[in-house]
Amino acid sequence: MVRQNKIGLDIQKKAYHTDKFYQPKQTPKASLLGSPYEVILNHLSYEHKICESYIELGTAVFWIQKIDLLPIMKILKKLGYEILSEMSAIDMLDIKGEFEMFYQLLSCDNNNIEKKRIRVKCVLSPNENIDSIVSEFRCAIWSEREAFDMFGIIFNGHPHLTRLLMPQDWVGHPLLKSYPLKGDESASWYEVDRIFGKEYRQIIGPEQRDSARVDEKDTFNFARIGHEMQKGSQDQSVLIDKKSSKALFVKKLDLSKAKVLKERR
Repeated sequence: MVRQNKIGLDIQKKAYHTDKFYQPKQTPKASLLGSPYEVILNHLSYEHKICESYIELGTAVFWIQKIDLLPIMKILKKLGYEILSEMSAIDMLDIKGEFEMFYQLLSCDNNNIEKKRIRVKCVLSPNENIDSIVSEFRCAIWSEREAFDMFGIIFNGHPHLTRLLMPQDWVGHPLLKSYPLKGDESASWYEVDRIFGKEYRQIIGPEQRDSARVDEKDTFNFARIGHEMQKGSQDQSVLIDKKSSKALFVKKLDLSKAKVLKERR
């Protein structure tokens, strides 16, 4: 399939971000009472506390206490939920000061078709550990290693809790929202230190991990569309049209007339 260029349509002028007043619509949540999932709720709540339960997008959601995770997983597996299709964490540290752990379970029992999917959720403080469920769901060995690698969450009882995606000597956890998009100080020197050694830092310089960075003076790695020149040749400042790059500035601003909007007009 050939991608067509639409002449006269300046895509760069379109805004891809949402405005400050945008509120995403919440998915509707229905009660479990009277549904086929009520039987599952009764089994779980008989011995364990269910903090909250509802149906969301056809999936039963159970909020539980962290300490009850492994016992509840054992109960659900006996009830036919033998497949762990997904598990991970959500970084809510800045908003709530905790992680949200979620476990997505699937039942392939044809007699269980009306209550096919279940999601178990619990919260975890940044300084807390959580029990591993590898003893019940063997595939969790990979998901828990990824959560340890990306978020720094420690799973008690995991048989081989090591990094999965990042190098074993990597510093930090890349999926934390506090982790810089371009990597931290350790990331900027990682390849240089590993390949050449720290004594070459001053010679090579730090790594550039910003994928959005474009250096207009770098004629080795960047080409100027419409102003092509030989690779590696000396930069010519005349390539930039100063007239087309002018920006508009507010020269006089009366702060007494400024207003802060609290909602969209």
